[in-house]
Formats: sequence, structure tokens, C-alpha cells
Amino acid sequence: MPDTIFRELADNAPVMIWRSGVDKLCDWFNKPWLDFVGRTMEQEQGYGWADGVHLEDFDRCVDIYVKAFDAREDFSMTYRLRRHDGAYRWVLDNGSPFQRNGQFAGYFGSCIDVTEQREAHDRLVATIAQRDALISEVYHRVKNNLQQIEGLIAIESLALADGASITALQSVSSRVRAMGAVHQMLMNSKNLANIRADVFLGELCNDIARANAAEQRGLAIEVDAEPRELDIDRALIVGLLVNELATNAFKHAFPGGRSGRVRVRFAGAGAGAVLEVADDGVGIPEGALDPASRRSGYRLVQGFANQLNGQLAVERGPGAVIRIVLP
Repeated sequence: MPDTIFRELADNAPVMIWRSGVDKLCDWFNKPWLDFVGRTMEQEQGYGWADGVHLEDFDRCVDIYVKAFDAREDFSMTYRLRRHDGAYRWVLDNGSPFQRNGQFAGYFGSCIDVTEQREAHDRLVATIAQRDALISEVYHRVKNNLQQIEGLIAIESLALADGASITALQSVSSRVRAMGAVHQMLMNSKNLANIRADVFLGELCNDIARANAAEQRGLAIEVDAEPRELDIDRALIVGLLVNELATNAFKHAFPGGRSGRVRVRFAGAGAGAVLEVADDGVGIPEGALDPASRRSGYRLVQGFANQLNGQLAVERGPGAVIRIVLP
């Protein structure tokens, strides 16, 4: 009677069920399985069931089954199984070992048709890939446009004789270069929404050092940044901040051929983060942080900090430390 009840339950279950013995050979299938494949119990027994597995999935399917069986472990896998009409359908197959009288007796497994879910997943993956390709193309074009703008600024500066005007254009050019670095990072990243702060700031600071001929001047820049994710909007502002502060340090903190070091730190602080740019130069002169001072980028830095809802603090001498606490 119990065996009759089990078979009645199994044959009316909404899933396909199979059983194998200690020899790995399948010895029983329920009615939904046999109806699905359109074959008899005798045809499916042993390894006959494997005749319906798609050739591209066969080796992987058998390998997972055999390894799990030998280890007496549960397994879960998807593969294509030929239906009675010849169409291949994706099935999710879950198997577990069972015991009889306290001894390992084989495996029970169940399969469900997941073709619609699989196809929906594949469509979603294709859509995401198309979106990412489009976004990458947009970033590429933006980067090219920024390079053209930088080139135009360089051409315009050649026609100027006024040193202050040339310096101003060079400052604009460095800010454009910093924006370009963000887009270059996004183009190289698998994640088109976020970039890692440590990688981004490392590459950006290398660019800043090259642009300011730091090595030839006996200057160096160090980066200590945690591998935190930054979304594109915050990364752009953080990049502009670092570019502004590090460039100003190279220009003003080491006069008269003095050697020195600029340090950029980005680390977590509670629920937020701290961005810090420090140098061991001559320090910030009196009046340099006056908002009315034309030679100071302090107003620009304050504006960037405000965009991030950050708190700006300045420490004077020895050298200088500019710190922005980000929420």
C-alpha cells in the first residue's frame, strides 16, 4: 500500500521525478517525465535518459551527476532535454541522496521546465549588453570631445602673451583632463555606473604628476585610497577636487626648485568618507584662502565640496592639509 500511494503521488506531481540506485543507473521515472520525453520506462532506464540531453550539455550534465554521486552530495544543474515533439527545453534538475535502512540507496531527483525563465534571462542579458555598449560609446565620444576641447585650449594659449591668461587657460585644461580621466576609467570598467576610488585616483594622480613634470622637479605624489565604489557623479567631483588641490600644491607649495611630496588619501569615515590632499611644502600664505583672491582656487574647491555636501577644513603648516568630509 505505501508503495502504491507513493507512485500515485509521484505520477500526479507537477514535476518530473527520477530515481537511481547505488550503481548510478536510473531505475524509475514518474509519469510526467515519461510523458515529457515521449519514451517508455524501459527506454529511459539505466543511462537511456541521457539520450535526450542536448549534445552541448551532455558532458557537463554527466560530470556534475557523477561527481555529486561519488561525494554523496546534493546537486543542481540546468540542461536542455529533448521533448516528445523534438524540441529541446531547458530543465532545472535537483538531485539528493537517500537512504534505506540506514544505508545509502541512491538518488532521487526532480526536474521542472525553466525554458521561459531562461529565455527571459537571456533577453535581459542581451538588453543589458546593448545598453552597456551604448553607454560605453557615449563615454568614448565624451572623452574624445574633452580631448578636442583640451587641444583647442592649448591652441588658444599659444596666441596669448599675458602670463596670467595663459595660466588660467592651463588651469581650465587640467580640469578638462580630469573629467576625461573619469570617462576613460568608465570606458575601461565593466561597471558603467561606478568606479573604484583607489584605481581612479591612482591613474588620475599619475596624470597630474606627468602634467606638472613632478619627477623632473624632484616632486612626488602618493595615493592612499580604499577600494570604495564611487558613482559617476561623485567620482567626477572628487576627481576635479583632487586635480585642483594637487595641481595647486605642485604650483605653489614648492617654489625655488624645492623638492617635496603631495599625498592624496581617500578613506571611509563612519557612513561617509574623507578626502585629504596634503603636502610638505612651504605652507599656505596669509590671504591665499581669501574668497576674493584671484590667484586662489579656494572658491572653486569650496564649490566642489558643496556639491558633495561635504565639510571643508584647512590645516596650515608645516605644509598644508586640505580635508573634505563627505556624507
